[in-house]
Amino acid sequence: MPVAVPLVTIGLPVYNGARYLRAALDEVLAQTFGDWELILSDNASTDDTEAIARDYAARDARIRYVRNATNVGALANANQTIRLARGRYFALAAYDDRHAPDFLARLVPLLEADPGVVLAYSRCERIDEEGNRFAYDEARGGWVAPGGGIYDGDRDLERPLPADAVARYRAVLGSMSVDAAVHGLMRTDVLRDRIGGHGIYGSDRLVVAHAALLGRFVYVDEPLFEFRIHAASTLHLDHDARVAREAPGVWARGVGFLTLAHYARAVAQTDLGLGGRLRAWAATAGYALGRARRNVARQGRHSYLPWLRPALGLPFFSAL
Repeated sequence: MPVAVPLVTIGLPVYNGARYLRAALDEVLAQTFGDWELILSDNASTDDTEAIARDYAARDARIRYVRNATNVGALANANQTIRLARGRYFALAAYDDRHAPDFLARLVPLLEADPGVVLAYSRCERIDEEGNRFAYDEARGGWVAPGGGIYDGDRDLERPLPADAVARYRAVLGSMSVDAAVHGLMRTDVLRDRIGGHGIYGSDRLVVAHAALLGRFVYVDEPLFEFRIHAASTLHLDHDARVAREAPGVWARGVGFLTLAHYARAVAQTDLGLGGRLRAWAATAGYALGRARRNVARQGRHSYLPWLRPALGLPFFSAL
């Protein structure tokens, strides 16, 4: 008897996520839209992640648990969930984030209704370790944690984006945060076959920017997704440590040039015509110059220059 192919694949890469994993899986099971599969890819966790995952997989056949023999890096682990996906649509989840029960029910119809839409996503709230929401401070340009710390960011993508592909691409490059968009619902064939998944350090923005060149976005102005910031978050790592976690073996000092090359290639692969590609390449060059300028003018954990990073241990960082 043939196995039914689900409409949606939820990819959940995880490493040592026992603290929040049960809650994340319970929220998937609570989705009011039930035609999904969950690919839970364990990156050789050393805590109780495996036991929790196997327990849930035994309870619900829609959950598929795979475990890597060794830690292959966060990006390769995320790409494994994309490679194994069978659904027409794909949502990248994290073990520590939260989704409203109608997350899929609200987003799936938007992609079903219009083949020109490649990504549907909602407003994103930020929460702390205990699930308390951050307040957004317009004047300070970031989210204020319950303890008073500031997480730099913007809501530039949390709005309807331009219909013009290059203008949409430029909006993604100009935003500080892509959390809402990268954790939305995307067409699997676009993500896997045209974009190629999460290939390099900083790939969240690259994936969203590449998608912006390939089709329209639809935004739902409701908080269907919550992004958690806690002590073990990658956000607390400096540039070199984050590269090592996401893509082991990549030369941290050269990753900026590699990233720029990927953006240039993404533009080259579009069917925007010569004029459109020239506009997109110009936007890419402006983005690269702006990043380089900020790296020498302002300190931050994500600076490529180690002497411009603040000491570790601060609760939040200045995002560049």
